[in-house]
Amino acid sequence: MSSTNSSDKSGIRLEHLRKEYGDTIALEDLNLVAHPGEILGIAGPNGAGKSTMVKILASETNQTSGTITLNGAPWDPREHKKQVAIVHQEPQLFANLTVAENILVGIEKSKYVRPKSSQVDQNLLDEVGLAEYAHRRLGSLPLAIQQRTEIAHALARSADVFLFDEPNSALTEEESGELFEWMHKLANEGKIVFLVSHRLTELATHCDRIVVIIDGKAKVEIKKNELTEERISRELMTGVASKRASLAQAGKNTKDLLQVSDWKHVDEAFKPIELSVMQGEILAVIGVEGSGGREIVRSLAGFAETTGDISMQDAKGSAVTKQVAFVSGDRSSSLFTNFSVGENLYVRLENRIKTKLRTLSKSSARAIAESAKSEFLVRAASIDTPIRSLSGGNQQKVAIASALALKPQMVALEEPTRGVDISSKAEIYKLVREYVLQGNAAVFYCTEVSEVFDSADRAAVIFDGKIKKILDVTKFNDAESLAEAISQATAS
Repeated sequence: MSSTNSSDKSGIRLEHLRKEYGDTIALEDLNLVAHPGEILGIAGPNGAGKSTMVKILASETNQTSGTITLNGAPWDPREHKKQVAIVHQEPQLFANLTVAENILVGIEKSKYVRPKSSQVDQNLLDEVGLAEYAHRRLGSLPLAIQQRTEIAHALARSADVFLFDEPNSALTEEESGELFEWMHKLANEGKIVFLVSHRLTELATHCDRIVVIIDGKAKVEIKKNELTEERISRELMTGVASKRASLAQAGKNTKDLLQVSDWKHVDEAFKPIELSVMQGEILAVIGVEGSGGREIVRSLAGFAETTGDISMQDAKGSAVTKQVAFVSGDRSSSLFTNFSVGENLYVRLENRIKTKLRTLSKSSARAIAESAKSEFLVRAASIDTPIRSLSGGNQQKVAIASALALKPQMVALEEPTRGVDISSKAEIYKLVREYVLQGNAAVFYCTEVSEVFDSADRAAVIFDGKIKKILDVTKFNDAESLAEAISQATAS
């Protein structure tokens, strides 16, 4: 597919782009055009090739075949790196540098001299809300601050092409609004702006056009006058099986599995709370970034320092957290990125993959990995495929499969479908539902009401470090009424 005006040579043109990773074809015959002065939205299901396209344009990999032109002339991103700025879904910065130093990486005058934080534009720091963090080491800061730093890093560059790959997945609604203002400003300045997102409302609201990528090809272009959330959803769901996770209560047990009392974060990210999680349920913890919701979920798995009482059946204290698996919101923290798919699936199962002589049983390990790959619907050529070559959605399935393979009594997940397309979201929550119906439980942190409505049994509404209300999600007829109840709870 090409642009509506094939005679217009301005902008970036991808023609017959193909990318192979061994036996995996990430892009098959991709054709599209992005014009200066517009925000081009890129939508598509999990594994469609969206991230691969971004990596090629960002010179992080190169195409197997096909051509790229810029303003009508042949263009190789690897030779013009400074023309492209990118904001990744997962921040890719330097944890040992300060926020200000990270912003300067790649635009410093000499590659042999450490960037000076004093060179950072103070106005930029103020506008992206990073002034108070400028001289703090990035690795010590929350994911949301890291993502804002990568946004600032992109904005600080005098680039012609800006690639935003799920850029606001860790941002608050207010921060997201500011980000989109920047995108529109860049487009108005004549820059080429790509927005890759699974958030259909944002695509419909902020993009001038949208190209839907399916199976490595540009399937359809949706122009501004046809651009609605419903139209995008319809195109995405064409030929994709809708596997919505069931919320049927059959077999649900009302017995408490985990309880916390006077449970408090030592740095007061959340205040003393009382909370119980029942067998057979999915409990959503919903709140904006900074509400304390993320820290509550992490604390249940022992990943936040707390005081108070925690119990699970006969276990208490630290013995409880050993029975809770954790999946981080940052996939790089849950996966071994230098391992294959199979190695990530069995790496935690030391006792199940060793022989009597305590050596690795390759046959047992491969059998476990093959079974998990099939059960968790991981789309990869084989278990020997490098985990880094998978789409974000498939990497997330591997991360969750690896955690559940430990057979914990409960799993705690941070934004389990962050950056995942609508069909894969349903698959993931279906798998989690099957897990909890075996007498287990799941708790996840989320900021999106629609996901809570689609997947959870109950929702703990968090605001200012407190549980404002616990809602029975199954009693709501639609996401809108649930959203209203959540809004009322935070206002009370």
